[in-house]
Amino acid sequence: MATTPSESPAGAPGGPAAALEWSRLHPLSWLFVMIGQLRPLVVPLVVLLVLGQGDWWELMAVAGAVGVGVSSWVRSFAFRYRLTDDALVVREGVLHRTERHVPFARVQNVVQRRNPLHRAFGVTELRLESAGGAKPEAVMNVITVAEAESLETILRGRGAADAATAADAEQPLLTLAPGDLVRLGLVTQRGMVVIGALLAFAMQIEPLRELVTEAPERMVSALARRGGSLEGTTAGNVLAVGVLALVFVAALQVLSVLRAFTGFYGFTLRRSGERITTVSGLLTRQMASARRDKIQRLVIGESLLSRLVGRQWLWCEVAAGASGGEQERTVRLRWLAPLAKPEAIAALVAEVAPGVELASLRWRPPHPRAFRRILSRRLLGVLVVAAAVAAARATLLPAVALLVPWAILGARGQARFAGHAHERGVFAVRGGWLRRQWVLAWVEKGQALALAATPFDRRNGMASVELDTAGATALGPPLRAPYLGEEQARRLAAELRGGL
Repeated sequence: MATTPSESPAGAPGGPAAALEWSRLHPLSWLFVMIGQLRPLVVPLVVLLVLGQGDWWELMAVAGAVGVGVSSWVRSFAFRYRLTDDALVVREGVLHRTERHVPFARVQNVVQRRNPLHRAFGVTELRLESAGGAKPEAVMNVITVAEAESLETILRGRGAADAATAADAEQPLLTLAPGDLVRLGLVTQRGMVVIGALLAFAMQIEPLRELVTEAPERMVSALARRGGSLEGTTAGNVLAVGVLALVFVAALQVLSVLRAFTGFYGFTLRRSGERITTVSGLLTRQMASARRDKIQRLVIGESLLSRLVGRQWLWCEVAAGASGGEQERTVRLRWLAPLAKPEAIAALVAEVAPGVELASLRWRPPHPRAFRRILSRRLLGVLVVAAAVAAARATLLPAVALLVPWAILGARGQARFAGHAHERGVFAVRGGWLRRQWVLAWVEKGQALALAATPFDRRNGMASVELDTAGATALGPPLRAPYLGEEQARRLAAELRGGL
């Protein structure tokens, strides 16, 4: 360890001399830290400065954010890093100083994020994650692109083994064209998230709140008046509501396509040796990578709309701290194929998880009484809705009765599609009805195995088997085979336990 840190220009690290020197962040790092700290208070600032509204606590929140931003500005100058032969050394802190040694072999996931401001100054944010950490091992906000690429090259091991990796040329596995992005937006309908965010913003401001709450009624009245002889009639009101619904659906489609372009523009999936890398984003370009052996589970999904156009999606969970913040969970490697044909998805699965062939998996159905169990849960939901409607407006109860045949159709479809497979060290489950998904993982990567049975399961002689893997989040789909016969579940659990 160097006794006196020397401040060197932020040049490309590497080499015997550079390994002994400490490097700073980019000189404008404080600007990006300040923006990151003040971003959550954009809406209160608009309310306060533009509309002249807001309470005293909002002013205090702004003052507190400025104080936190100044503190982060000071800490950015105290951040130092250097490279040794086998580790990255990070030093940070002003009063309470911390020096952390991160072995290259421990870094599993590397993420770069570049928004328009990053690109304007030729810098990037670099995040290094390990398999077990609750937060990134190091967050370099910000360094030059050349530094980030040099660091990533060293972390991949190329700095010490160029000859061994020269033959591993980078292989593009999937790219999305503009037409694919349009199809992605129309299929996923993610514009609803944008609409929800805009409504939440509007409800915070009094003039906009009145506009949102009164606009639909005014628009219906205006459309009914344009109907001439239909004005004031039931037919006129129905026609006006239909036109308003069409306008809403059209706006939803446009926003969904725009969101697809914003998030996945220029999406490219590549493999370089054992490392999988994705690059995507229109405004904020994000590059995430991880080793293939650190991918814990794969999830294939499809909706009713995607089935109509013959498309599916594929994403993964990697070995990283699942208890990290939302930002840590969303920036790491996730999407492998936002939308692709089923045969392309199968080829990607074989590429990312060698030895896994989806077509050869033999799916085993659940217990014959699985339909009854699923139907009972769905009917319980219908009863809850009926109770709520009866308390609010009993005249609408006949409409609730239409949910009963829908529950029966859903239960039958879900029971027919459900299944599990365990072959050649791979455990896979499938489930759903209109929206289906397949979840699969190597058994040897399992962290915990659970054999569970609810009171209703025990009454019907059933149980479920669930395999937990590293990196799994509470919001992700579980790797669980439900509604199995009790003996079948015990045999499956014994098989999986032998592969752990």
